[in-house]
Amino acid sequence: MSESRLNLWERPTLRTDEEHHIERKVSWLELFYDLVFVVVIAQLAHDLASHLNGSGLLAFVLLFIPAWWMWVSGTVYNERFETQDLSYRLLVFLQMLVVSALAIFAHGAFGETSAGFALSYAAGRALVVFMWGRAGWYNPQARPVTNRYVLGFSTSILLWVASVFVPPPLRFILWAIGLVVDIATPILTIRQQRRLPRYSSSKLPERMGLFVLIVLGESVVSVVSGLSGDAHHLSVLLGVKLALGIGVTFGLWWVYFDFVSRRPPKPTPTASIAWTHLHLLLLISLIVSSAVNLNILQNKHATDEGLHWWLSGAFALSLISMGLLQLTLSCKPEEQRSFRNTATLKFAVALITLVATALLPSSSVLTLYPLLLVGLLAVIVYGLWAMHSAGSLHDDLSFQDDLKV
Repeated sequence: MSESRLNLWERPTLRTDEEHHIERKVSWLELFYDLVFVVVIAQLAHDLASHLNGSGLLAFVLLFIPAWWMWVSGTVYNERFETQDLSYRLLVFLQMLVVSALAIFAHGAFGETSAGFALSYAAGRALVVFMWGRAGWYNPQARPVTNRYVLGFSTSILLWVASVFVPPPLRFILWAIGLVVDIATPILTIRQQRRLPRYSSSKLPERMGLFVLIVLGESVVSVVSGLSGDAHHLSVLLGVKLALGIGVTFGLWWVYFDFVSRRPPKPTPTASIAWTHLHLLLLISLIVSSAVNLNILQNKHATDEGLHWWLSGAFALSLISMGLLQLTLSCKPEEQRSFRNTATLKFAVALITLVATALLPSSSVLTLYPLLLVGLLAVIVYGLWAMHSAGSLHDDLSFQDDLKV
């Protein structure tokens, strides 16, 4: 973690660390900020596990995207204008309070606490808009981007605030439109972003990896917490399901952190945006997988009607997301073929999983879990072989230096 001296006030200055080959590390404040999101993730994952159906999934996605987008916005701002002064710390602490409010209002966000959720998100976005506006004021080079951010994000804020004054379902339609505006705004600034310094190739993947790690860790915690109150009903069947479920989670961790998180995205705005949004799909699939595992464990029978499709669907989406992510990563010319092949294998395993789920004569997850583990094993073993063949198995630590030559 980086060490720094706290100043009372600093002008936000456009970071050019990547242009000067300076490696950046995640700060303790950023780690603290990331950990606050555990509260939101836990609340939304619990609600999804309690309502594991089409409407429950739609509700989860509509509530998770605002929380995720708040994290992305704060992370991207730090990439551009991070400072180590008192004002920045206070702004981050205010964002953390807003994230806590989101968690409080998330449980009834489609009912009696929907206004509180909308206003909390609007307040968090207003803080970020202020930070972008202030940064643009002091950095004329960045104004073509910051001005568009302020305009687009402010439009979204107005939609979220206006939603408080209209009844459902119009309220939630305004939320969805606001999210579309939020997500589309950076995409519409790609041409302007090409004129700015590159994002850090060392810090940004680390931040995203930490967020994925938080989601994976929360998936294990939620399963254990869900069973801890029912310890006197533990059985061999339950133990087998628990071991298989955690085994799949461990396999997904292995695939992501060995083959995706080791490399930064390609040094273009388009690749960075695609890389960020593909992580959204991955995070959604991991949380859904956690909710499915909890439902499977709370079922005392060997068969889990309907849950096998949820399990295989979440698993397939995880592999497809990681395969697509791999195609956005920077790599050496001699590694391009192995990257394409390992990504293709992930797509193939995802497809085979879905086909096998349709063909399996039983809906027992005791039959499906081993299939998922075999698929993960194939991805891991082939991936390690491909990296070794390309000469990159031990080169990842020096890859940043290779990019700078």
